[in-house]
Amino acid sequence: MADLKTVHLTTTGMHCGSCAMLIDMTLGDLEGVSEVKTDYASGATMVTFDPERISVDDLVQSVRSAGYEAAVTA
Repeated sequence: MADLKTVHLTTTGMHCGSCAMLIDMTLGDLEGVSEVKTDYASGATMVTFDPERISVDDLVQSVRSAGYEAAVTA
């Protein structure tokens, strides 16, 4: 079993708390994702995932497919 990794994303395009909830549900449904927390006020999303099952690029693309923008926080 792989070690889980955590990535922090800057997520933009949210207009309310429901947007953050949608991002959490979208990412949380992905195979290999174990935890997601999105904060609407700060535009921050934290994702804990198994890098052997899903990539950071896949996470970002999933947020984009839900209608928002995401980038890895430096």
